[in-house]
Amino acid sequence: MERSAEHDAVWAETVDGGLLHQLFGFYPTLHDATIRSITYSRGMDRLEMTLDYEDEAEGDTPLRARISIAWTGVQSAKLGIEDNFLTGLRFKRRGDQIVTHLKTMDQADGEVVSEGVEAKLVALDPTPEEPTQPIMFRLE
Repeated sequence: MERSAEHDAVWAETVDGGLLHQLFGFYPTLHDATIRSITYSRGMDRLEMTLDYEDEAEGDTPLRARISIAWTGVQSAKLGIEDNFLTGLRFKRRGDQIVTHLKTMDQADGEVVSEGVEAKLVALDPTPEEPTQPIMFRLE
């Protein structure tokens, strides 16, 4: 997925967006990211996805990170995910809302429309999980 100034601006507003940009040399594209878990908390109106992501940082050094993306004030969510992999994620604004497009390998793409989005670095160089394990989904 192509990055845009609008996409980068949303990343920059997140808690660890600047740190992730500093580590990778760009905002993560999340292509080939492995989904570890998805949690929806009704009480907090929060949808959270935890991913393992690897890319070459500037200088061609591979870097692995576990990243949490959390959406708040969720207006709608369509997650057509049939396996554990994303091929990309893109943010864009629609008025006061943030629309997140999720691309998957099997073209069962998803979209989350929310009032806010947050990205946090959970761990650097995490222990990889077996990618064929089912996605853990929790409803709280």
